[in-house]
Amino acid sequence: MPLVRISVLDRKDEGYRKTVADRVNEAVLETLDFPPDDRYQLIQGFSSQDFELQNREGDRVVLELTMRAGQAREDKQAFYARVAELLEQDPGIPPENVMIVITENGEEDWSFQDGVAQFIADS
Repeated sequence: MPLVRISVLDRKDEGYRKTVADRVNEAVLETLDFPPDDRYQLIQGFSSQDFELQNREGDRVVLELTMRAGQAREDKQAFYARVAELLEQDPGIPPENVMIVITENGEEDWSFQDGVAQFIADS
């Protein structure tokens, strides 16, 4: 269950955003071994002037995943490759315009509801 922040250009419609979100979730499930019902995504649009990725133009996406520490390096590399492949297929984002950042934290850093850290047994 990573928390995934998806940043796209703001002129993209709801169908485009859903496709990106679905493809990212597909890659998470295939490569990072999370349960299918653990989908936490935030999608935000930015104007092209506020969305700079060096000199890259056209469709682009930034993915920021926050998740508990422990994923193998190979799994993360597989995720990077798979999400770039899926986003190139549909909706057509060039792989060179896909940026991904993963930030890891501990079990005590998550509360899904009720003011309780659900991953800590005594909370």
